Amino acid sequence: MSKSYLAIAHQGKNDWWRYFLSVLLILFAWLILGGVISLVVAIFIFISNRVPLVEPELQLMDLLQNPSLESFIIINLQFITFILGIFLAIRLLHQRKFLSLVSADNQINFSRLFAGSAVWFVMQLSLIAVNIILNPSNFTFTFEPSQWFPLLFAALILTPIQTSAEELFFRGYVIQGLSLITKRRLILIIISSILFMLPHFLNPEMQRGAVWMALFYFGFGVFTALITLKDNRLELALGVHAANNLSLLFVTSEDSVLPTKAMWTIKETGAVQGDLFVFILFCAIFFYIFFGRNSGKNEIDTP
Repeated sequence: MSKSYLAIAHQGKNDWWRYFLSVLLILFAWLILGGVISLVVAIFIFISNRVPLVEPELQLMDLLQNPSLESFIIINLQFITFILGIFLAIRLLHQRKFLSLVSADNQINFSRLFAGSAVWFVMQLSLIAVNIILNPSNFTFTFEPSQWFPLLFAALILTPIQTSAEELFFRGYVIQGLSLITKRRLILIIISSILFMLPHFLNPEMQRGAVWMALFYFGFGVFTALITLKDNRLELALGVHAANNLSLLFVTSEDSVLPTKAMWTIKETGAVQGDLFVFILFCAIFFYIFFGRNSGKNEIDTP
């Protein structure tokens, strides 16, 4: 069995129509089925709370923008169907193992996953702590134990599902599939990162500056694609993405796409350019920790 992450795409069946149907299946499961399930759950919440449905669309938007456990769960439900769609596409249409999206040995290296997650998480928490110390007036302490601990439980389950769905699709399925057309890694990284960036244009954070936020999401896609190809495995990207999004437990903002009852709420998010610079710095540190000291190890193989 080849050790190349890209060569995994040659497993199973790869007719063009299989990719066409697979993408339709995945998008249907993610956007349509997930949306319907989220809507049903939202209506159930309204009924349970005896809220009359006068203007359903506005009431649903208010619910999703409200920092509550209910809104957090509803928003994340569609990623469960997202993963289900990917699983069905890989198993039924491509007829290969689901974990081939993670590695050539069809296994998850949990030590690699947790290591990547831990390093990124420590950097994230360090940044949050420094910001609070240097600019305490920009943070409001909003910690409420009765709401935070249920959020912690939900986030530890749902956030890894959400981030794993995105990694399995954009860094797994998309990159491996496109490698059947071109082996140029720069092209694979750019295309997959653009595709990853596009859905995030719907996020309310884009109001901070569409161009700079687009660059941030594109950069995140580039980084996770790069470490995936460098490591020839998906675990580092899985760990980084999960750790990055779990910061919602500690800090949130009013324009967050996932409003939560975090420990602190930031008043002014500041210039996106500064966040982008810090992100690039974090990427460089992470890359050095995992690859810089052993430059001859984990090189990107040529299939």
